[in-house]
Amino acid sequence: MVPTSDATVRKNFYSLDGHPDGSDVFEKELSRVERDASAVIKKAVAGAWPLTREDREILGTFLAFQFLRGPDTRTSLDQISTTLLSKVISQLGADVIRDTLAKSGGKPVSDDIVRRLLEQASQPDGLTARTTSAGHINHMLELVPELVRYFVGRPGVLIRFSSRKLLTCETPVALVPNPEFQDVYSGVGLMNAWGITVPLTREVGLLLANLMALAEEDPQKPPEELLEDVVSGKFDHEQNPSTKMAHFFNNHTIGNARRWIFHHPGRRSLAA
Repeated sequence: MVPTSDATVRKNFYSLDGHPDGSDVFEKELSRVERDASAVIKKAVAGAWPLTREDREILGTFLAFQFLRGPDTRTSLDQISTTLLSKVISQLGADVIRDTLAKSGGKPVSDDIVRRLLEQASQPDGLTARTTSAGHINHMLELVPELVRYFVGRPGVLIRFSSRKLLTCETPVALVPNPEFQDVYSGVGLMNAWGITVPLTREVGLLLANLMALAEEDPQKPPEELLEDVVSGKFDHEQNPSTKMAHFFNNHTIGNARRWIFHHPGRRSLAA
């Protein structure tokens, strides 16, 4: 068993060496986002539900950062960069590669080095590109403003558990695929997810439901009016807890975890 104080810390993951405001400048900004969101979550847990528009925006921004900040996103960026690098090298050809390497290194490059590079580019695991902290941060800063709407624009269902406790992990914002397509391959993203589960505390879970279900109930209503109703909190509500719903949250948390799953050892949990 590993204490969360150790398991949740990954040093220098967002370090920006040489930044004029310090290498931990982005960590400080994330701390501010977390602090603001923590205040909103405390309000919701205390009974302030639905949230105000301002608090909804704060929580939505926090969830967007949570969705993008983890090691899973960086791994995905690594995989995309590796694929692109391999394709570019394969398409450039030996002569262009030799000239490019010679110019960047300031000295001639042997045919053997070029040949090995081309061979590696042609193999599935031949090359590996690593995303820097700066690259990951830029990715988040570009996408968060676009992704906030997919959190803010979903009806929120708050569920308070007592006899059952919720797990969490290092990537707690879990996308729930449409159950109608469980037996058919269908990618799931923020736009088409049936729902999004977020364990806010050990006892309180947030389910962000699908906007399309509301649209189907009132197909004549203009989309902008429906979205306005959602953002205003009109469809937010609390739902009675159940063992089935606790399993639902914990199963998606476990399925979304990359390395760590956290629970309170002194409380009953659904880890098993």
